[in-house]
Amino acid sequence: MPSAQKNLQRATELAFDALAHQTDEQFRWLGADRAADFWRLPVLNDVFQIDTRRRRVFSSAGSEVGPAWRILALHYLAVRGRPEQRPPEVTFADIPTARSYAEVYRRRTTLRLCAGVGRSLAELQAGAAALGARAAVGGDAAFDFLVFPRLSLRLIWQAPDEEFPPLTTLLVPANIGAFFCAGDIVVVSESLVSRLCGRPF
Repeated sequence: MPSAQKNLQRATELAFDALAHQTDEQFRWLGADRAADFWRLPVLNDVFQIDTRRRRVFSSAGSEVGPAWRILALHYLAVRGRPEQRPPEVTFADIPTARSYAEVYRRRTTLRLCAGVGRSLAELQAGAAALGARAAVGGDAAFDFLVFPRLSLRLIWQAPDEEFPPLTTLLVPANIGAFFCAGDIVVVSESLVSRLCGRPF
């Protein structure tokens, strides 16, 4: 088995281990609800089914969720405290623990978005609507995405002109560190971009 796949498998195992001592009350506070033998968690325009006994995560259509979204959902459900739900208002580079990743973040998120669905407003609006985004204020267009029940990201889009290509900015809540580490913030932003570009969970 390739080492990258081993690492993802190990990360999944550790993430499920972290749920072992999570209370049902905390699951519900995070926005999950119990259904038969699994937990249901809204994620963007879908509802994941988290089977803690079999250690599997499925989409509402019954497809197994890819490793990035699987691990993000498990890390979200492992949050111990009850951080305030705050609007997306800061950039990734504004987060002190994340600044060293800022260039990696830009390449994997906003630059990639502008090279794809972010090239035109019509494409971006269609992609955002498919994910259940709400219109927000900012730039020439802006969208709020409820990625998890207590965590939103905002995308701000600036139209291209004769000199410059389109420009996008992703905003996150100032307290996102209470939900995710810096590496996970990169992955959740990158995964949102992937969904906007039409890729599956």
